[in-house]
Amino acid sequence: MPVTPVRTTTTDAPALDVPVGAGPGIPDRRPPEASPPPRAGGGALELELHRPDPRTILLSARGEIDAGSAGRLRELLWHRLSSCTGTVVLDLAAITFVDTACLHLLDQCQRRADQHDISFRVVLDERGLLDRLLELADARVRFLTFADLPSALR
Repeated sequence: MPVTPVRTTTTDAPALDVPVGAGPGIPDRRPPEASPPPRAGGGALELELHRPDPRTILLSARGEIDAGSAGRLRELLWHRLSSCTGTVVLDLAAITFVDTACLHLLDQCQRRADQHDISFRVVLDERGLLDRLLELADARVRFLTFADLPSALR
């Protein structure tokens, strides 16, 4: 079944193409050129926004999350963590670097999700970078984490 992109517009982000009917709740990945270029001072970070179902927002990140790039990620998450009526999934499976700026961002997002009764789920990276950071900060229990995207979307 072919994937039909749907154009969506929000007030805090540029219009994005969102695949519809991409399979069992997991959208196809768009090409990297769909993300805006990184801001000066931040590492390369590609972001993709999807809506696998009407009550779920999926934001996938690829690249580096550091003090310079965490702001872009926060901008995309912040509005969605107050306007979504169900679940926000942050897929960090493809990150290549993470520092304490990501931990601070996750703390902020979890608090905002709690305030708005939204389930905030985080998919851990394949390399174990975020898991090690959460362990070092004794923060693993503060977040609902998953080893893979299909589990987080259930």
